[in-house]
Amino acid sequence: MEKKKVSKKNWIPVASFVGFLFIMTSIVGYYFSNYIIHFRLSENLKIENNSKAFEFLLNPPAAIYRKYYFFDVQNSVEVLNGKKPILIEKGPYTYRVEWHRKIENFLDKDKLNYSQSTKIYFEPSLSKGNQSDVITFLNIPAIGMINKKNMETIAVFLMEHFDTELFIKRTIKELISGYDDPLMDLASDYMPDIIKGEKFNLMNGKNGTEWQKFVINSGVYDPLNVGKIVSWNGLKKLNYWNSEKANQISGTDGTFYPPYLNRSSIIESYSPEMCRSYGLQYLRDNQINGVKTYDFHFPSDLFSASKLEQEGFCDGKCLGNGVLNISNCYGGVSGFISQPHFLNADEKFIQSINGLEPNKEIHDFLIHFEPTTGVPVAGNVRLQINFYLEPNQDIDLLKNIQPVLLPVIWFDEEIKLDLQTTEELSKVAFYVRLVTIIPVSMVSTGILLILVSSFFLLRNSRNQLNNKNAKKKIYLAEEARLFTNEQN
Repeated sequence: MEKKKVSKKNWIPVASFVGFLFIMTSIVGYYFSNYIIHFRLSENLKIENNSKAFEFLLNPPAAIYRKYYFFDVQNSVEVLNGKKPILIEKGPYTYRVEWHRKIENFLDKDKLNYSQSTKIYFEPSLSKGNQSDVITFLNIPAIGMINKKNMETIAVFLMEHFDTELFIKRTIKELISGYDDPLMDLASDYMPDIIKGEKFNLMNGKNGTEWQKFVINSGVYDPLNVGKIVSWNGLKKLNYWNSEKANQISGTDGTFYPPYLNRSSIIESYSPEMCRSYGLQYLRDNQINGVKTYDFHFPSDLFSASKLEQEGFCDGKCLGNGVLNISNCYGGVSGFISQPHFLNADEKFIQSINGLEPNKEIHDFLIHFEPTTGVPVAGNVRLQINFYLEPNQDIDLLKNIQPVLLPVIWFDEEIKLDLQTTEELSKVAFYVRLVTIIPVSMVSTGILLILVSSFFLLRNSRNQLNNKNAKKKIYLAEEARLFTNEQN
């Protein structure tokens, strides 16, 4: 009988010890497992010969499609007479994109030099229309000639000589692949660094040619630096803008991003199309093909006028919110970058055109990241190209035109990782969650054991105290009874 009482009392300190052991084991296990995962992840992110990251850089395991949406001008004659442009969006005209990369050399253990070319192939089954479709499009070579400083007199002569029109009819294939234009012959001689080839095309000679050379960090010493640009086309900083900060080439090349993302992270990349670096901010939690992601997108104020002016992206005053003047890096041509359909831009740009309907769901710049590895599972890089037209009394074509920022095309470069890589990311994410869940469960169990044992310990102590008091009362009562009997 006594043994049974002892065993009941002994389980309480045993339970407390087991609970304490659970807590200590989980803490040690959590930090050890975390170290192992971070170590393995860091090893896999290093860009070294024959590493996974090396192969990822050369042959990204992703399907890449670029969708072009063209704005077909419906009332070109009326626009020349001062009417509001009426546009109809045509597309998507979808092209499969192939990146061809070549590692030139490793400059140091933590830096490497690679070149890149892009080749596109039309995909009829994914397109809404054919390459033979004809649209009315802005004559961009003519605008380029007009905008070129100190060339107005020559531009007037050449446009009259070649009977140049402000709006031209061209097929989609001609606009993408190129068409002969006499002004381009002159422009390629005058601006060979900017105009690539004698034919005008929206790719500007970038289809199938090596036009980008990157020096990036290999992440050997610090995985947080993997893919960060050291130089682009030999430049460590740009010379297009009016401040050191604006001219910085910061962030990654768009293939690699830093691991261990959180919802307050700002993800930086460099965009040759925008001629600047930019930062993405957190939008929401999501799930893509079974992989939990953090979705990052353009901040709504990325192209705000006050911010652009403050950071040195404008010569004097900006044109307005939501548009970025990129004429300095395109030979002086009055080109502007914006989000499609002037999403997040001033209402005045939308109201000056008939046919625009900004929609965040289909026009936002959005990338889905697996947060632990920083790998983009999918994404949509969406940008619009616009040209500013204003009246010019020296040029007949522009005498009566109303000032307008005219959209000509927007593109959606869609990227999706292949299924095998997505499944591998899903496994990594599962192991990371497991490393977090198991220690938390063990700590919870340990705390529960300690609380339960503490409760029973307190209850037993109280029972013992109550028993002691009861015995004392019985003893006092017995003493009182004996005293009463003696008196009688």
